[in-house]
Amino acid sequence: MSFSLVFAIGVGGFFGAVSRYLVAGKLSLWLNSPFPFGTLVVNALGSFLLGFLSRFLIEHVIVEETIRIGILVGFLGAFTTFSTFSYESLALLQEGDIVRASANILGSAIICITLCLLGLHLAKSI
Repeated sequence: MSFSLVFAIGVGGFFGAVSRYLVAGKLSLWLNSPFPFGTLVVNALGSFLLGFLSRFLIEHVIVEETIRIGILVGFLGAFTTFSTFSYESLALLQEGDIVRASANILGSAIICITLCLLGLHLAKSI
């Protein structure tokens, strides 16, 4: 693995993590809900973008591999928050809030997989 590839992943990861913090934090403040909507939205958006860009950046836009990997692995890898998703789901379960925990787990899985598929199909149709 080249230094430029590792650097691109690191830079993308920095911006992805900061973006995740800002987007999820602002949504949580704005919605003022005990349900982790910020994390759900970030995971859904990240899943869609990963599906879309993984095909679009190969088939429709000529992008150097280092940049593509920096975006897909670095930025989107840090932007999506399945570690946070796992922690928040467990916290809801430990609090005995099985309904919200189940909604978070099922909602995240179904929405994110569906949006990733939608992104793949959208990129193919362009």
